Amino acid sequence: MVGKSSVSALQEYCAKNKISAPTYEWIDSESGSFICRATVMEVEADGNGRSKRDAKHLAASNIIKKLRLRHPDIDEIPQVEQTEIPTTDMIAVLRDYCVQHQHPLPTFEMVQEGGTPDAPEFIALCTLASIKRFGMSEKKKDARQKAALAMLVVIQDHNTEPLERDMQIMQLDDKIEEIEAERYHKFKTYREFTESTLGEIPGISLCDRHNYFKKFHKHLRIAAKNILADNYECDQHKLMQLFEALKINPKISKAPSVDTLELMVCIELNCEYDVYFANLESKIYKQVLNYFQTMLT
Repeated sequence: MVGKSSVSALQEYCAKNKISAPTYEWIDSESGSFICRATVMEVEADGNGRSKRDAKHLAASNIIKKLRLRHPDIDEIPQVEQTEIPTTDMIAVLRDYCVQHQHPLPTFEMVQEGGTPDAPEFIALCTLASIKRFGMSEKKKDARQKAALAMLVVIQDHNTEPLERDMQIMQLDDKIEEIEAERYHKFKTYREFTESTLGEIPGISLCDRHNYFKKFHKHLRIAAKNILADNYECDQHKLMQLFEALKINPKISKAPSVDTLELMVCIELNCEYDVYFANLESKIYKQVLNYFQTMLT
């Protein structure tokens, strides 16, 4: 992935062409990072890094780039690929950028730990959707920073069609999972209501539910029976009045049905015995009214 270091490459070039070896000097920095100035003949270049070693390598890399510009006919100068270590937290910057642009958050992992005790080498992998970028340094932290910087450069580029395509696929997958989960829930609820082991009644018995509602305060049952006896133009309004009379706060939700354009309505009663109804919107309210007609008798 990355060959010889820029310092070694520059040293070999100078020796091969019988040029004085490069010199390096350190410059004070107010930002807390290290600045190294490399000089070869009359050419100078600086490098800025989190450690003296990284600053030295960056200075050598920048010298090589300048030498290639001034002497394009010299092929012996190796092409060195070196990423400068950012002085800011690029992982945080990358994550903020992803949140602002509704991208998935990046993931990081160390894919290689090698080198020697004197010159360790770590390679970090940053992954965002299908895009992968690497960073290499003598420190794990700096390798991750380099990988984050490389990823940020890619996704900030206007040519991000692959990322946008991956985002659309991920959103579609999430929607499919949501629909499948909803269908499974409906099917499971239906099975629980319609099937049971031979001789076994699932959940609370109908008799227990009947006794529960019959033990409601007398004035509540009278108010509810009066509502059930009255004529209403709308079953939904009648049912809401019934809930209010019985002091029941239902949880009502709606969802698309599988085989028709009509909505599926689910009504859950928040009382001592959990009661759950699910039916098409045109049938659900009458169904619940008939249920209470029986339970309050």
